Amino acid sequence: MSAFRLLCLDAGFTLLSPRRTLADALSGVLVNDGVEVSEDAMRAAWEEADHWFWDEYHRPGNDTWTDDERIEDYWRRYHSVMLDQLGLEARHAVLDRILATQFAPDAWEAYPDVVPMLKAVREMGDVRIGIVSDWGSNLRDILANLGLDSRLDFVLASGAVGVAKPNPDFFRLALDRAGVAPAEAIMVGDSYRADVLGAWSAGMDAVWLDRRVGANVTPADEPVPPDMIRIHSLAALPDLVRGGGPLPRPAQSGTPPTASG
Repeated sequence: MSAFRLLCLDAGFTLLSPRRTLADALSGVLVNDGVEVSEDAMRAAWEEADHWFWDEYHRPGNDTWTDDERIEDYWRRYHSVMLDQLGLEARHAVLDRILATQFAPDAWEAYPDVVPMLKAVREMGDVRIGIVSDWGSNLRDILANLGLDSRLDFVLASGAVGVAKPNPDFFRLALDRAGVAPAEAIMVGDSYRADVLGAWSAGMDAVWLDRRVGANVTPADEPVPPDMIRIHSLAALPDLVRGGGPLPRPAQSGTPPTASG
């Protein structure tokens, strides 16, 4: 068993966390408009929008994340769900201001375990590090603003390359970029269906990052098998990369019902 030669990482909620929650961002815009919403009402609106988000994200055949314009429209619809739940009109100007704060390069921050992990993996030598993320083309600006771009070998944002998770072709782009075989690569992300099943379908190893203990973005009819590797912090990654594969995988891991893109 030899070390992996390629480490692929998801971005949102794997490397990056919003400096303000989406609910807080919306609340700030509404306050500027003279509209005050109670904390309970905002929480209920966020929960409704969150259900919509994941139902749509896991919808078979969803190709939203393969195009920057569709990604922006997706977020407009997401915030419209929140506004509808609050009994407010989803005006174009309001949505423009919400998205301006959400898409700004300084709207995101890296988790505390990101830089130490990247540094430790980089010190191993012959290991390439790339981002494989369902995100718009603005991902590069966000990573550059945080100083993370210099620690990466490449960034593949679905909106820029025209293919999204869990399509195995997205992961094959990363393999081609790094010039490694599937068995030499490992993918890490917070979505079992998008990150883990997608990577497995391309022949790669995969690890599920479960930062939010008790939360599960996987559809209820697609439970995460107990015999796969699950980590709660990126601090566990250097040892996994150093140890290499193959990693434990359920005998019937399967592939996503329909690959996006």
